[in-house]
Amino acid sequence: MITEIIFSLCIFVSLSGLFYQLWRRFQVLRSAVPVSRFDRIPQRVRAVLVWAFGQRKFIRRNPGAERSAGWMHFFIFWGFCVLGIQIITMFGRGYSDSFVVPGFSLNLLGGPYLLLRDIMEVAVLFGVGIALVRWAIIHAPRLYGFLPPESRLREQSHWEAYTILLLIATVMLTGLVYDGGRIVSDPNNMQFVREAQWAPLSALVGRGIAKVMGTSFALQASDVAWWVHNLVILVFLNLLPPSKHFHIITAIPNIFFAKLEPKGQLSKQDLENDTRFGTSHIDQFTWKQVLDMFSCTECGRCSSNCPATATKKPLAPRQLLLDLRDYLYQHQNEIIEKRSHPGKGDGTEPLEVGENIVGSVIHDDTLWACNTCRACEEACPPMIEYVDKIVDMRRHLVQEEARFPKELTRTFKNMETQSNPWGLDSGQRFEWAERMNVPTLADNPDAEFLYYVGCAGAFDDRNKKTTQAFVRVLQKAGVDFACLAREESCNGETARRLGNEYLYQTMAQTLVETFNNHKVRKIIVNCPHCFNTIKNEFPQFGGSYEVIHAADLVRELIASGRLKISEEFPKRTVYHDSCYYGRYNDVYDEPRMLLSGAGAQVQEMERHHKFGMCCGAGGGRMWLEEDPDKRVNLLRTEQALQTDPEVIAVSCPFCMTMLGDGIKAKQLEEKVQTLDVMEIVDKVTRSRDAES
Repeated sequence: MITEIIFSLCIFVSLSGLFYQLWRRFQVLRSAVPVSRFDRIPQRVRAVLVWAFGQRKFIRRNPGAERSAGWMHFFIFWGFCVLGIQIITMFGRGYSDSFVVPGFSLNLLGGPYLLLRDIMEVAVLFGVGIALVRWAIIHAPRLYGFLPPESRLREQSHWEAYTILLLIATVMLTGLVYDGGRIVSDPNNMQFVREAQWAPLSALVGRGIAKVMGTSFALQASDVAWWVHNLVILVFLNLLPPSKHFHIITAIPNIFFAKLEPKGQLSKQDLENDTRFGTSHIDQFTWKQVLDMFSCTECGRCSSNCPATATKKPLAPRQLLLDLRDYLYQHQNEIIEKRSHPGKGDGTEPLEVGENIVGSVIHDDTLWACNTCRACEEACPPMIEYVDKIVDMRRHLVQEEARFPKELTRTFKNMETQSNPWGLDSGQRFEWAERMNVPTLADNPDAEFLYYVGCAGAFDDRNKKTTQAFVRVLQKAGVDFACLAREESCNGETARRLGNEYLYQTMAQTLVETFNNHKVRKIIVNCPHCFNTIKNEFPQFGGSYEVIHAADLVRELIASGRLKISEEFPKRTVYHDSCYYGRYNDVYDEPRMLLSGAGAQVQEMERHHKFGMCCGAGGGRMWLEEDPDKRVNLLRTEQALQTDPEVIAVSCPFCMTMLGDGIKAKQLEEKVQTLDVMEIVDKVTRSRDAES
């Protein structure tokens, strides 16, 4: 009776502390900016099954993480899932020695479960051993390599990891000792005999203790193990909310509420009615963004995949999120209080929590270092969203503070006055088409396709060659297409990623009106940035079209016989994945299929497909200066050159510029070409009706 009372008091105290902490965290979520994430429930459930319970991001190939570490986490996760029944059983035994979870008696599921439980306890112990070796001996850089040696967070991260790992190991060991001691305590008890048959590892532990220390000691060890096991669980639960291991509670909800809109769609600001035009205070983040902060595992996969981090810029995605999380925790009480008292007393002005975090907590240079490539998001197991937070803070810098790198003053002005970032005369937009007999919508208003060229393809001398090659391909195949010619304008993608939402919306609305006035239905693009914006973001402005990327269309033309491969392109060719085709829109295979069909010897860099590295131009960084020793394009060029290519193939005008400049910097122009996939297709194809 005394044991039951003491045990009940322990449970009450522990759960009271846990629920209080969880309630405070929940209050912070309730106080954050609302956002709708309760739609498409079946799709969200599927995401949880694949990414949380399937642990897919842990066990797939990932350049930012070792496969062994992924399997380690897989077994620890599933070990705790399986051992949930064991934990309930152990707590129930505090009130009845014969307690079993309904359905798990030996006559039903109990036998097979005991065997699985034994296996998982040992598997988890093995996983914990691997983790301790990685932390204490190997010092895996991904775990804390992006924190300076003197950082307090670095030391804190060490001890949190050691503490939690040792607690997990204790839970596993005490489970084996508890069951093993019970089994050997009474050899004549048929219940224990049957348990020994189904739980051979527990029985082995019990027999080992009994052989060395005696049967009575084994029983006493079982009783002690029961107390230690349950008390460790109660302590463990209370350590979760204030530590990085809070993700054990929040990761599954974070995956459930992950963004289901197109990955390439940023939020649309209501510029007419909003009172703020960016994120500058900790209480201005949405509740999903706050849940992201709760869910960081500090594993470092985001930073180890980040091109800015790799080139020693001030951005490390993990550190950015942890800085936000720590500041959030420091001002948690103020955020909750603001929800109860939303004004300063006169009913007019909202309270501001803390200081302006942009510039103090998160430095300007950190935000401008981002390529918005989503490599961090693709690598993150709990599916934390980084890009939207960075762009929201950039919006504050541009639209509320007018504080941005000096180069962008020229870029924004060029886009405003000439509708292109280069600032070239907008009247030159169609000069690339001279003597090519390219139809315009004015001449052919019923054309099946509009070919939207984009600024780079229309104004940049190198990328004009790509545009001309693609037009020749369309003409060979007899595609019914037309261009807007001088009516075409910039879609504003660069402005939006740089935080100038006002300029972006002005340009987007102008172009949507042009499309709609011409009753455009199908649009072909050969620029992933234009593709993503028109396909995923123009619907926010009433512009819904069938948007087709060039490689997909050309692949269909070849498959239907409208375009014939007339010769081969037998060169060693490495393909560079554009972030805005790849991670944003899952376009990976079509360009590679065209290259293979052309006879190219397609090779892969170490980082390719979902883990491909940015060329350095995304997120508006095409227009920002970089220190010579911190250039992403040089690092990516080096990765491409490791495959000993004759050709680096791209599908993006920005990638063409960045990798072309990388080859020039390496003085390898005579040995390695940088070509767009459409240029290669143009070289090897003829029309169906052309003579052999």
